[in-house]
Amino acid sequence: MTELLGHHVVWYGASGLVYAVFAVGLLIRGGGLLRQNMLAVAVAGIVWSGYFAVTTGDLTVYRLDSATFFIEILFMLTWFALLYRLLRGPYRQSMPETVRRSLFLFWALVLLSGAVIAWFVYLGDGSARAVSYYHIIGLGVALMCFGLSAQLNRDAPIENTLTLHSIAAAGGVFAGSQALLLGVATLAGSGPSLILIVRILAVGGAGLILLYAVRRRPQWSLDIFVSPQARAYLPRLLPMLVVLIVLLALTPLTRTLHEAYVQSLAGLLFVLVGVPIAVLMFSENLSARLRVFISKNFLPFRFDYREEWLRLIDTLSSPEQRVPLPERSIRAVAQIVGAPAGLLFWRGSDQESYWCTATWNTRIWPDFEVRHDEPALRFMCNRQWILDTAELDRDPELYDGLRRPWWTEQLPDALLIVPLISNEELLGFTVLFQSSSAFRLTFEEIDLLRTSGRQVAAHLAQYEGDRQLAEAQQFEAFNRLTAFVMHDLKNLIAQQSLMVKNAAKHKDNPAFFEDAMATIENSVARMNKLLRQLKSGDTSGPTERTLLSDALLGAIGSTENHKPEPRFENNGESLAVNIDRERFTTVVAHLIRNAQEATSADGSVIIRLNRDKDAAIIRIEDDGCGMPADFIRNRLFRPFDSTKGSKGMGIGAYQARTFVVDAGGSLEVESEPGHGTVVVIRMPMLA
Repeated sequence: MTELLGHHVVWYGASGLVYAVFAVGLLIRGGGLLRQNMLAVAVAGIVWSGYFAVTTGDLTVYRLDSATFFIEILFMLTWFALLYRLLRGPYRQSMPETVRRSLFLFWALVLLSGAVIAWFVYLGDGSARAVSYYHIIGLGVALMCFGLSAQLNRDAPIENTLTLHSIAAAGGVFAGSQALLLGVATLAGSGPSLILIVRILAVGGAGLILLYAVRRRPQWSLDIFVSPQARAYLPRLLPMLVVLIVLLALTPLTRTLHEAYVQSLAGLLFVLVGVPIAVLMFSENLSARLRVFISKNFLPFRFDYREEWLRLIDTLSSPEQRVPLPERSIRAVAQIVGAPAGLLFWRGSDQESYWCTATWNTRIWPDFEVRHDEPALRFMCNRQWILDTAELDRDPELYDGLRRPWWTEQLPDALLIVPLISNEELLGFTVLFQSSSAFRLTFEEIDLLRTSGRQVAAHLAQYEGDRQLAEAQQFEAFNRLTAFVMHDLKNLIAQQSLMVKNAAKHKDNPAFFEDAMATIENSVARMNKLLRQLKSGDTSGPTERTLLSDALLGAIGSTENHKPEPRFENNGESLAVNIDRERFTTVVAHLIRNAQEATSADGSVIIRLNRDKDAAIIRIEDDGCGMPADFIRNRLFRPFDSTKGSKGMGIGAYQARTFVVDAGGSLEVESEPGHGTVVVIRMPMLA
């Protein structure tokens, strides 16, 4: 083993051969915008391998002098340039300006401090201390490259994800091996031969991974790989800074121990600490869990939930909002994550499928249906999850192996699907658009979207209930109008039937003929009035000054053919009211006929007209069978509740009281079984 370790030329030669093949492959295949950066990595790898193969006499120790330091920095600089180019993007829109300037400042400090240290070494002062500084600076550069590799791995979009992850893995392997060797050298003053061999193999392996990436995608283009939305770099770079600080803090202690012992201890410490950190940085699942744990327990919340809740309620309920509620509900959810547009799918009470019922900031209006038994909808309802389609494509295991819904293929910009759940039932869902699949949800946004979805669902359910209630009220008004019209038609038909029945007996009687013509004329006028009411939807007719005595006599005259004949007692001959005379006459006639039907032929029905201060009192009295109080209270004025079987519609009493109340009066009934009935109508008089 010792003899094998001594043949340094073989190890560095193999590594140089890998980068030479990589360079030849780039020259033969050509490439896009990244060719120069990759070619620089390949050339630097060849130079690095050749330099160490020639200058390193033995692999037992690793210490940096000025020339070796700049060779190492040059090699790491080419890797940094490749990672930076991918993270920066074609128009520098994917990396925050602060990060870009910080990276340039970092490299300026590295090169400046390296040049200053080299100058002092050249002057022959502090060469031993300079080695320690070289190790620290090199370790900082290696950790920074490792952090950028993890950042690139996190920002990988859906397209060509394996290719970009390969580059991130190559950068991580290269920078990790450099950090391992330089970290041990920082603590112990030099690096042992075993870790040096591991570093050489890792550098060669990184070159092979890059070669694999080139074979997968020979025509490179920045816009394929770069995330259009910049993400936070601090979670990747901060751990690297912590590692550097910890190693620097341990350096004074390790320098007091034997070098061989420190090398073993430092290597073990670096592996035990560095491997978990590397796994955490490159594992999306673990890093997400840690991020949520830290954010929930140690960091202040990103959102001001009071402000967010007030904004949501204001968007949904503000009376100044002129936009319909379904469209406002989309905007209320979209503004939480800054989505530019969205769709609302809703299921009616009598439907089993969801349809697009509203849009916001988009001309797309899907015409397909989404069935309620879709696996994605069941998953969202049961788990109450926000469906991130990009995350679903990246990691289906997070969604229990769920497949991307087929209908999202017709909505290419659809990224987030927010369920609208109320009473554990999925009433609908909101589809939010995003310009980039690199958008990632945090736990705060997920919780806020889930809670807001429930609130929006409650508002929309109430909105839908109000709409259905308004429709029901419209139908009720129509049914009420129809019932009134049918009741009047029934009376007209009864009048015409009686006339036809008596025509055979009195067809030669001129008086009967004149009376029949008058009856027909009156019926035609009333039917024309009914037609006008049907067209206008208004059952009220024109009001006029009406003498109550004349109107009551007209009602009595239309009921004289029934027994017992009504008797009229007028104690207020000049009492007048403002009313629709024809409808009033019909209502009173109906009440008189009800009294006649409840009274035997030898009984009595009396209509009395009196005055009580400023009101006219009309009393319709009979000595018939009477009614119990429970019937009067619960059934008499209930529409469509009739005691006459198929002969009655159960609308007359309801219509009579409604008409009197609408005219500003009141109608009351006094009755006892076996003691007759008194209907009291109170009407406001005209002066």
